[in-house]
Amino acid sequence: MSKERCDFLLQCLHFDDKTFRLQRQKDDPFTPIRDIWELFMVQCRQNYVPGTNVTIDEQLLAFRGRCKFRMYIPNKPAKYGVKLEIMCDSGTRYMLDCMPYLGKGTYTSGLSLGEYFVKELYTRSIHGTNGNITMDNWFTSVPFAKQLLRQPYKLTIVGTLQTNKREIPDELKNHRTSNGTRRVNTSMFVYDGPITLLSYKPKPSKMVYMLSSCDEEASVNPETKKPRLIEFYNKTKGGVDTFDQMCSIMSCSRKTNCLPICVFNGMMNIACINSYIIYCHNASVQGQKRMNCRTMAENPTGNLYHADAYQE
Repeated sequence: MSKERCDFLLQCLHFDDKTFRLQRQKDDPFTPIRDIWELFMVQCRQNYVPGTNVTIDEQLLAFRGRCKFRMYIPNKPAKYGVKLEIMCDSGTRYMLDCMPYLGKGTYTSGLSLGEYFVKELYTRSIHGTNGNITMDNWFTSVPFAKQLLRQPYKLTIVGTLQTNKREIPDELKNHRTSNGTRRVNTSMFVYDGPITLLSYKPKPSKMVYMLSSCDEEASVNPETKKPRLIEFYNKTKGGVDTFDQMCSIMSCSRKTNCLPICVFNGMMNIACINSYIIYCHNASVQGQKRMNCRTMAENPTGNLYHADAYQE
């Protein structure tokens, strides 16, 4: 296929009916690719049973074209793009669910954005499983942690907490007292029923606040002087970051000013990584030698994917 032929086909590629697009875009700016996106998310949820721990974080899909909800995040490599809120399995990095952040166009039914994404969208597939969610301070709050412990959610959380939260007592902050400031590598715990609030001081001018609804021991590692809660958070928080890195290493994305094509390329990256994770599990169960991603890309006709997807 020539380059001109490929470009022509990409220009003609659409994922919805253009006749009703303008009418539907008033309520949903993600309309041009919403239908195929929802079908893809259903398949991701149905073909995998998550483990005990999942991670929720953000991914920036690089895009510099015209878009109402395009985000600028300076600490990301792409800086400009579509922000995706992703839930991954902390152990295998499998992408369980994903939702684009539509900016002001996001209808949250009166909930905060973090609470809306976690409660109403991501965790529906794991409600009632008594699983744990690791998240950053954009989602975490004390009232939200208490709500997730009840029916129908029955979920625990571990996450960092913003320093300006009203729920943090003054005794946990880095105030100067008559005896001076707190020593480095000291930890303080506060309990509110099943909720544990941790204040840890790793440096003289830095305080780390952690919230957990599944840690009642308040233990500290005698070797590292770090609380076990922080070690657990560091162990499980990297699910989405590792998944994002895997997508960037073997990516099929191309430069485009068309938002549906950009999102479709991102879906292809997600599908490749999820398929590879399922393949690795099936290969290990059957005692076969696993192939790496590059070998799979060079041998697309090999018998790499089995119908018995990871189910427990």
